[in-house]
Amino acid sequence: MKKRLRKKYHLGEFKVHCFDFTFKYKGELFSPEEEQFYDDFIMNCIEGNGLNCGGGSSADGTWEFTAHSVDKTRSIEAQREAVKQWLEAREDVQFESYSELKDAWYDY
Repeated sequence: MKKRLRKKYHLGEFKVHCFDFTFKYKGELFSPEEEQFYDDFIMNCIEGNGLNCGGGSSADGTWEFTAHSVDKTRSIEAQREAVKQWLEAREDVQFESYSELKDAWYDY
């Protein structure tokens, strides 16, 4: 397959890896503390590790996200481990799960 088509269809060297993770916020929901946690999570855990993510929280405090790398110079496996360590280090978070790496375009 030509390089142009591999790029268009995100195949080969253009494959995008992602991972899912779930956690529960143990603090008071809809509070200034939760808002501060969310800001820290985005700035330090996600953007600080060169990731983008999509997802959100439910009314019971469970947060579900899918993250993928925007920093092609870093290993996605190392970024995945950094997210896990950041969440496990927080006392206001109950870390629930995270998935193995998968293809962001074709593994859903």
